[in-house]
Amino acid sequence: MGKAVRIIQYLRIAAGTGLAFVLFGLGGLFLNLVTLLIGVIPNSFPEKREQNIQKIVHYSFRAFYWYLKVFRLINGKCKGLERLPSTAYIFVANHPTLLDIVLILAILPRAICVVKPKIMSSIYMGEVARTAGYISNEDGEKLIDACVKKLNQGTPIIIFPEGTRSLPQTLRLFKRSAAWIALKSDFPIVPAVLSITAPILMKDWKWYHVPPHSMEMLVDIHEPIILEKVLNNPKYDTVSARKLTSHLQQFFESKVIFNDIGSNGK
Repeated sequence: MGKAVRIIQYLRIAAGTGLAFVLFGLGGLFLNLVTLLIGVIPNSFPEKREQNIQKIVHYSFRAFYWYLKVFRLINGKCKGLERLPSTAYIFVANHPTLLDIVLILAILPRAICVVKPKIMSSIYMGEVARTAGYISNEDGEKLIDACVKKLNQGTPIIIFPEGTRSLPQTLRLFKRSAAWIALKSDFPIVPAVLSITAPILMKDWKWYHVPPHSMEMLVDIHEPIILEKVLNNPKYDTVSARKLTSHLQQFFESKVIFNDIGSNGK
């Protein structure tokens, strides 16, 4: 009897996870269509259009997480929202799973992301990303200038300093983009530690490698990092960028908890 219950539970979660992939893909195509239709409407205020698309993404991702929660696949939670500054900020997070950005954007009603170039040309999210003002990480100097411009306009920036998803049992070496942006803009860095109770949606993960129970996913937002409290006389130079990046790496390494990857079916 117990084995039958476990099989049924596995099939429920596997089917729900597979359907989640389908819904996410169809949802991306639908968002692209909506964005294209909005783009046809004359608009003299491109910043307002960006904000509207950001809100659409926010509510769409909230709906997607509602599906995950209702079907008891993943229960996303957040703590520390009260620590977010009232002004713009640089939201820096580790990147354990594919769902990280979905949960973050479901939490933050207005924000733009630093993304891989292939996202900007994706048939699923490319039009949305471009119209929402997302920034490609392809060109370092252009990336920094574009992020500083958005911050000065009052828009928070989301960046994963690892550049891609974390390894199963360790963080990747942080890139210096977040540090350069903070040093040039003088806006605070808000570190957010992401954790999940099962190693799913990681690198090389297969959708049918599901755990036998529902999972918890947490975004833990910490106090903003003020440059003057971390660096002596911070400057927009290589030394300060290296020291700030090292500080971020050590901070996340002290906070991130890794799961046992033995349960992912491999």
